Amino acid sequence: MVLQTLRSLFLGSAFRIAGTLVLAVAVTIAGAFGAGVLGVLTLESMDNEFGDVDDERTEILTDLTIHNPNPIGLGSADVDATYDVSMNGVEMANGSGQDITVEPGTSTESLRTEMRNERIPDWWVTHIENGEETHVEIDATVSSGLLDRSTEVTNEQTVETDILSAFNSEETRPINADRALVEDPILYVNATRGEWAGVDQQHTELRLEFDVYNPKSYAIPTSQLGYEITMNGVTVGLGESDREYVLQPGEETTIVTTTRIDNGNLDDWWVTHVENDEVSDLRIEFDATFELASGTTITVPLEALTYEETVETDIWGNDEAGESNSSDGEANATDETESDVEGAETDDETDGGAQEDTDGGTDEDTDSTGDDGGGGNDDGDGSNDDDTSSTDDGENDEEDDDSLLGL
Repeated sequence: MVLQTLRSLFLGSAFRIAGTLVLAVAVTIAGAFGAGVLGVLTLESMDNEFGDVDDERTEILTDLTIHNPNPIGLGSADVDATYDVSMNGVEMANGSGQDITVEPGTSTESLRTEMRNERIPDWWVTHIENGEETHVEIDATVSSGLLDRSTEVTNEQTVETDILSAFNSEETRPINADRALVEDPILYVNATRGEWAGVDQQHTELRLEFDVYNPKSYAIPTSQLGYEITMNGVTVGLGESDREYVLQPGEETTIVTTTRIDNGNLDDWWVTHVENDEVSDLRIEFDATFELASGTTITVPLEALTYEETVETDIWGNDEAGESNSSDGEANATDETESDVEGAETDDETDGGAQEDTDGGTDEDTDSTGDDGGGGNDDGDGSNDDDTSSTDDGENDEEDDDSLLGL
């Protein structure tokens, strides 16, 4: 009984002593901070990058650079770190580190968290609604519960893409059937235009227009225009338009179709985008179903209309040189487009020259060909100057329509 009492008094005293010492240290540290004897922690910078990614989650690695101006570490000062990542106000990830031991001087604390890929469609909606622009905000805070002090830093970054602008083209492209007994080209596409038509939680719509010229002496009905949209090989949109058009001989017709991206597939695309260092290859492929004069119905891959574009992002703003390269890339893309158009004009002039040799066309024919880029092409089926004139009128009308649409 006496032994138990002594043990209880001894151990109780030990615990009380330890507790008193811890409390004394805490009070001393707090008092030292309050008196200005010890300096306050400073969160100097924050660096982020993507880590591993799978079908459901994307790992985010964060390095916090913390400066401790004191000659001692602050492992007992209840130091925690938290950070949040949002994109256009959509919370993408948040993480924390607790009981951080902050060494004297400048040190780096590494944190890691996971972003659920299912949030990607929500972000995508805001990105399209905001004119393909995203405001990325990363907020980090280092705080001490014991000292009731905190320091924070915010990184902000604007991410822009330009997915559809290169689809707007005046380049003339022939459409070949590649079928026996069918003389190619069966059609010419003189221009293409595209714009975002709307976005909701389920779908993103693209409104596409094609100015199609029929050089034949007979009308060509088209009953269906199919499309497939892929990003890094992942199919994000697939469908067809059942609206019928009758392409009159010697005339240009504007075909309008709405394609859709299934937003539910964007989380699958995101995995490939991160794995490919935030670079994606967008591709839109088309096919069309035509009825020829013989009554034969054919489905033709419209390879000349295949649209390809590189989509790059820099979510964390780590690659300033990459941003410059991206800008240069856009300039180069513009130069290439202009070069292609000039090449098309040269080809058209050559076609016009061939037309003069074949049917005795005049300078007026050559000028018309240069204007419509394919409208005056002679395929031996009796296309004449009247047909070319109708094409010119159609293009002028279409240009007026373009200005009204703002395309």
